[in-house]
Amino acid sequence: MQRRITTAVEMSVREFARTPVLIALLAFLPVYIIGVFVWLVPDATVPLTIDGTTVTVEMGAFAAAFMTPVTVAILSGIVGLFLMQTSQMADRRLRLAGYQARELVTARVGLLTAGSVIVTGASLAVALFAFTPENVVAFSIAAVLVGVTYGILGVIVGIVLNRLSGVYVMLFAPMVDILMFQNPLATESPTWTTVLPGHFATNALMDAAFTSGGNFNDFLAASGYVLVLLSIGIILFYRATMSD
Repeated sequence: MQRRITTAVEMSVREFARTPVLIALLAFLPVYIIGVFVWLVPDATVPLTIDGTTVTVEMGAFAAAFMTPVTVAILSGIVGLFLMQTSQMADRRLRLAGYQARELVTARVGLLTAGSVIVTGASLAVALFAFTPENVVAFSIAAVLVGVTYGILGVIVGIVLNRLSGVYVMLFAPMVDILMFQNPLATESPTWTTVLPGHFATNALMDAAFTSGGNFNDFLAASGYVLVLLSIGIILFYRATMSD
């Protein structure tokens, strides 16, 4: 079974590699989004209220920290979307070859996790070059949670929508979710925004960036959110695979 899953992963990677524009985006966008924001913000300080604690930070550090989850969410969502779109043909061939749906699900979950970690690592490399979080480990874990959350959402969107519509959704959803409603500089967000995908992981990330280390409850809630989305994604993927 392990060899069959490895074969399924290899086929998906080959399909994925046939999209050079996506590979270029993964290498370029973290530098562009995080780097440009750090470069453009004024050389000033700004007060932030994080988990009831008010801290004063450099604007450059804030830009690097806050644009990290935005960048990770956009790129991971697109990776999940393209993974779903590009693997469909390979999945049909594997199904004809006798692969079971659970083997394909296992291969796709593993590949999605690896893709999200790679995207997160690229974004973290740029962010950590610009500033040093108070708790690097917690900051990195929170960024991975953002990436996995939006990677799964990208897969779900890829099942429901076509590629063009899906790309628009995965570009704008993180901006609305994180950039608008999870922004510590913005006015107080409505209560319903706490159910958005990026809420808990972004809170944990900003806490780790500028305070002593991250709220465990935020990590726990973000992990629970991932598990719920993963369950939904597996069900939808299984149904889509079985219907082919």
